[in-house]
Amino acid sequence: MQNLLTFGARHRLITLIILTLVTALCATGLDKLRIDTSFDSLISDNDPTKIAYETIKDEFGSDNTTMIYVRSENLWTEDRIAALEEMHYALEDLPFVQRVESLFNTRSIRDRDGMIESSTVLDGVPFDASEMADAKARALYSPLVVGNFISEDGTVTAINVSIEKDPTDPEFDRHAFEAMNAAIAPYTDAFDESFQVGPPRVNEETTVSLFADFSRLIPLSLGVLIVTIVIFLRNGLACIFPLLTSALSIVFAFGLMGHLGIPINILSAMVPSLVIVIGSTEDTHMLASYLQGLGGGDADAKKSERRRAATFFMVRQLGLPLILTSVTTTLGFSANGFAEMELIRDFSYSASMAIAANAVVTILTIPLLLTIFGPLKSRLHTHNPSSETPEEDLSGIVGAILSVFRRIVEKPKTVIAVSAVLFVVCTAFGFQTKVSNDPIAFFKSDHPLVQNVEQLAEDLSGMEIFYINLDSTEDFAFRQPENLRKLAAIKQYIMADGRFDNAISIADHLSMVNREFHGSDPAMMTVPDTPELVNQYLLFFQRGDLESYISADYERANMVVRHNIHNSHDLKLAVADLTAKVHEIAGPGLRVHLVGQNLMINNAAEDLIAAQVQSVLLLLAVIFIMMSLVYTSVIGGLLSLIPNIIPIAVIFGVMGIFDIPLNPGTATVAVIAIGIAIDDTIHLLSTYAHESRLTPDRMLAIRRTQTHQAIPAISTSVALGAGFLVLMDSNFTIISQFGMLSAIAMIAALVADLIVTPVLMSFVRLVGLDEILMLRVGKSVFENSPLFDGMTPYQMRKTVLLSETQPFKAGDRLVEQGTVGDDMIMILSGQVVVTLDQNGKTTRLAERGPGGILGEIGFVQEQERTANVDAVTDGEMLVFNAERVRRNMLLYPHIASKLNQNIARILGARLAATSQRLGQFEEAGKTS
Repeated sequence: MQNLLTFGARHRLITLIILTLVTALCATGLDKLRIDTSFDSLISDNDPTKIAYETIKDEFGSDNTTMIYVRSENLWTEDRIAALEEMHYALEDLPFVQRVESLFNTRSIRDRDGMIESSTVLDGVPFDASEMADAKARALYSPLVVGNFISEDGTVTAINVSIEKDPTDPEFDRHAFEAMNAAIAPYTDAFDESFQVGPPRVNEETTVSLFADFSRLIPLSLGVLIVTIVIFLRNGLACIFPLLTSALSIVFAFGLMGHLGIPINILSAMVPSLVIVIGSTEDTHMLASYLQGLGGGDADAKKSERRRAATFFMVRQLGLPLILTSVTTTLGFSANGFAEMELIRDFSYSASMAIAANAVVTILTIPLLLTIFGPLKSRLHTHNPSSETPEEDLSGIVGAILSVFRRIVEKPKTVIAVSAVLFVVCTAFGFQTKVSNDPIAFFKSDHPLVQNVEQLAEDLSGMEIFYINLDSTEDFAFRQPENLRKLAAIKQYIMADGRFDNAISIADHLSMVNREFHGSDPAMMTVPDTPELVNQYLLFFQRGDLESYISADYERANMVVRHNIHNSHDLKLAVADLTAKVHEIAGPGLRVHLVGQNLMINNAAEDLIAAQVQSVLLLLAVIFIMMSLVYTSVIGGLLSLIPNIIPIAVIFGVMGIFDIPLNPGTATVAVIAIGIAIDDTIHLLSTYAHESRLTPDRMLAIRRTQTHQAIPAISTSVALGAGFLVLMDSNFTIISQFGMLSAIAMIAALVADLIVTPVLMSFVRLVGLDEILMLRVGKSVFENSPLFDGMTPYQMRKTVLLSETQPFKAGDRLVEQGTVGDDMIMILSGQVVVTLDQNGKTTRLAERGPGGILGEIGFVQEQERTANVDAVTDGEMLVFNAERVRRNMLLYPHIASKLNQNIARILGARLAATSQRLGQFEEAGKTS
């Protein structure tokens, strides 16, 4: 591992060549990047209504409908109606247009002095005031026209354009939007206001907003990064390194996206900002460790030697944590790769590649740069970080914050109680979180698109469309009045319910004719009573008038429903109620399908919850297993999770309290927060494991750990929080919400790491797998010492690491006769002699070398030492304090059992030897 992490420092030229070649290769993929803002990416691949939707769409026409909104206070004039007609036909001429509906081809049925008149609302442009007034009257008279093509006051009209999307054109929406704008542009000056609302515009506005976010958020993120690093590391040069690694990582990631065909979408537009902010966290940890290494180096050495020494100190300190945090952060993003929604999957892929690329670039680049350009002076520490009073080592803001946190940690019961209450309360509010997946809701309320959508809904009907499709196996089923009445009953429920704006079916067309046959009596706006009347009334319509509502064989009827519900939770409830009612009305004889792109997008919102839970559990499981292996203990795995579960609870609590929905943006927050927040936890646990080897005092080890990690933990958390807050300036609501929640998660994670984690650490002693593997103890120690009988090499090494290692020099007295103690000593290296002071004489009792055990009786029961132990040569010993060993071994009961068993055997052997000597003395006394 050390060789990997120091590769850049040891092989500068090779590293530079590798980075240059990889950058050049990835850069060739940048021109292959494409943007995908289509609604298809918001739909689950496994939506059960997808097949039925495609079938119904093929038969009754696309629900991909754009409304051309036109308003004029004096609409009914010759020049304006002429301009409106030109718009209609210009739109019809577009190659991708399937159907155009407006006042010029909508059927009007009206009783004229006992004669039934069937014509379009506008048959060309009226040439005099009388004809114009008559045309306006026809438009305002028809219930099929008002609310669909004309407002109640006659000042607003709409042209509905059904579009057949070209799946081979990745930029179809932009082309369609621009083509429709170009088609209507010559005529818009005739009106007070005109605009188009529909999927092409939504997608085009999304694309424009994406580029606006790119140009604004990236510089802001860079600014936040620079300011944070300068403030906390107090070194201007240090901010250059993260900028370089971020730039290379972005080129790597976006180049790979281009080569792999992964598009940029509304979420992956955040990737540059995320890389800049998240990627800088490890840079900051590395720089802080480098500056710490400067403080402990030889100030008189050459500059190059000082830089190299500090760099290698950094690598030794951060080797395992650096690898672990890179893996967990990447996992945090990649966990969303299992989502059924393409939008989230593509974001997961792009972000994972970017973070992984940043890890590789950082590992190669930072050591290289530090050995050449690394600063030579550190302003962070006023004393040695290993001093006995580490709380005095940090000054400024970090020192003040750390001082407050330490006072809180001194009350562990309060910390645990408050944390538990906070978790429960936030979790309870979290269950109130709703889901949302509507593209219009992605934009902020003051966006022109949102305002246009609301204006359309207020003057006419909402832009959202779905179909209610009834299917029968009987011939000409929907020429039968009883089935038509079912359509009418569904329409009656929809209008009475009030949540949907409008609904039209063949039943409305026939009811309108029936009304006119009964002298325009509103009470007769009902379905005709007999099949004969149905057949007669159908003669008033052409096939083109009804093709959106009835199949050619009259076995399938289609109702078009329009609404303006852009809250997925509300739409879900409304559709659920409607579905139940439609099935009730339709009965067992008819098959029912509620389908539409809008509904599939809404259905995918429900998948967000399942995907979120799945991703969070998967990531937690992976982290738990990984950390349990790293710290060789299940408790170690749990310890790493607890501080990172708290921020997740806080996120969902905030969402529930402030009614922030779970949407494609916020759905990714939890796993990303875990992946990032575990970073500081890993660094804390790794440093604590290291410090615990240097002192038996757990609280001192914790204080030293806090001192070492305070600057990188606080600075990275503040940088991350500020960086995520930058995203609140996005044009998209879901990105703003993502930024705010992520910032909250970072601060919550910081508090948990510097308060909750130290409290939890005070109860355990961790041993890292790297410490076990790297432990250097002579083989003879394990072979010669009865203390390790029956233990595996792994258990032997772990036992050594769970005790306290102390060096000694020749002449040192290790044990003083007459003192009271409960420490047991094992010699790791060197030679010691055991002597007895008695009657003014010193008697040499024994010598002990590597593997030798001393003080085993005191370890079992504290008592007065009966002999002296003095060092003959320099060496190292292992000190087993009875109470500390008991506490440390709580996490490792199997090792504790073997250790106690071996101690018992040693005591038994000593007792047997003592008894034998006593017997020999007694025997000698008898013979004498």
